[in-house]
Amino acid sequence: MPTLSTGNCRQLSSALINLMHEFRHEVFVKRLKWSLPATDGVERDQYDTSNARYVVLTDDMDRITACARLLPTMESYMLPELFPQLLGGCETPRAPGIWELSRFATSVRETGEGRILALSKPTLDFLEQVLECAQRHNIRRLIFVTSIGVERLMLRAGVPAHRIGPPALVDGQLTVALFIEVENEKAVAPAPAHISLDMSHPNAAGVAA
Repeated sequence: MPTLSTGNCRQLSSALINLMHEFRHEVFVKRLKWSLPATDGVERDQYDTSNARYVVLTDDMDRITACARLLPTMESYMLPELFPQLLGGCETPRAPGIWELSRFATSVRETGEGRILALSKPTLDFLEQVLECAQRHNIRRLIFVTSIGVERLMLRAGVPAHRIGPPALVDGQLTVALFIEVENEKAVAPAPAHISLDMSHPNAAGVAA
């Protein structure tokens, strides 16, 4: 039976944290070919500190099937430091009730063309679990950086998201920063069977599915 674990690097077991970093390496570095910090088969960056809160899903064989990272905006986080152009001149969000969602990944599969596609229902199910976790910790909004294509699919699926600023080019791809309203997380609807979310975006907030 799937098990959902949440907490920071001190609250979760070191074994689970290591498995999560290996899973991120498998998804982001090996499969998606992103240029990210990676050593000895793990993916870890400067934002993986004790401030980060993780959401990790494992199956009945203790294999990780999904993970996400939440960063408090009162501390160092990705949007203003790596993608300030996505703020569109708006003030940097900093509040105890606003956190950033990054390194979101669910199990992937490859098509005949080798493209990584999301399994839409597991992806949306896990996103809802992340939002429920955020709500339990009094987080009202999540910041989320992704492509405009993923934004469109998220809105179609009923994710309560809206733009912080206008889209801008990041590594040649139109990218946008979104607010996801956590208090409206029940609005996330199951995706129709024909929708597959390709949530990958090189060097953005780290989203793959």
